[in-house]
Amino acid sequence: MAVALALSLFAFGCSGCRTAYVARLAYEQARYLASAEPVEDLVEREQDPARRETLAMVLAARDFARRSGLDVGDSYLEVANMKSAAPFHVVTAAYADRLEPYTWWYPVVGAIPYRGYFEREAAEEFARGLEKEEGLDTIIVEASAYSTLGWFADPLPSTVVDRGTMAVVNTVLHELVHQTVFVPGQIAFNETLATAVAYRLSADFFAERGDAELAERWRRGRVAWIERSRILDQAAATLKSFFERARDEKWPRERMLAERATMYEQVKRDAVAADKIFAADFATRTLHNASFLSIHRYATRAAEIDEFLGAHATIKDALDAVRTVTEDAGDPYDALAAKT
Repeated sequence: MAVALALSLFAFGCSGCRTAYVARLAYEQARYLASAEPVEDLVEREQDPARRETLAMVLAARDFARRSGLDVGDSYLEVANMKSAAPFHVVTAAYADRLEPYTWWYPVVGAIPYRGYFEREAAEEFARGLEKEEGLDTIIVEASAYSTLGWFADPLPSTVVDRGTMAVVNTVLHELVHQTVFVPGQIAFNETLATAVAYRLSADFFAERGDAELAERWRRGRVAWIERSRILDQAAATLKSFFERARDEKWPRERMLAERATMYEQVKRDAVAADKIFAADFATRTLHNASFLSIHRYATRAAEIDEFLGAHATIKDALDAVRTVTEDAGDPYDALAAKT
């Protein structure tokens, strides 16, 4: 999971955050940045040929992103050693009786359905409190990367390098989209846009390098992702209608939760059938509103965003247009649809 989080802003401007929480975020962010080393130095010292090639791909992907019109700034010139930095645990929550994320407000980026912790125990304690006191669904995931939206020169976590070339290329491209275009308070739109652009640019990146097989894998992956999005979009509409009916008819919570569980099992079967690439991971998940939304926000109305990108000559042209048409727009999806 790659998360677009302006972590530094959260640390210094989080309204209502406890002093200890803010101090820990600032401390760990500083540790994370301090552990980073220039990619060029790591490439020069690396003895393993495969890892050396993967490290070199960090800079290659960054250069390709720059040439494709993304704002690269000084990000991804370094790799952070995650053995000396704490992992970033993300708590996300949703209301149990409606398909709506629970959000926290932060300066600049607006409402965000994430709360980050560097200690798993602290994340679990916070999630338990949300479940017990608010009756919310919660899920905790470990972020593979995050973006400070250009406020810092973001390094790439070494754990992404551990996952190989394809993960490196796609993560760098995805996070640099956030650094290029970010609509405040519209996380599903931002994550879906970054995913769509990264799919297209990953295919182009490998095609440019003469690797037709990997380029085709990314093209097929994009098609499957769009189909999965259609399934999830339909499921979201069905679930929203279900929750409205349950509220209107004043169902007991136990009945609502039981029928909701049955519906989610069907969602799982439909999504797995539509996207074999995603099937292994999706099939093992326990679905509730928080976990569903954590998946859906990376594939919300994907076909519309992909169509908008395809209607422009270049990704740069498309992102320039996204920035223009979503400015002051109430719903960024509707704003794009009006221009497609």
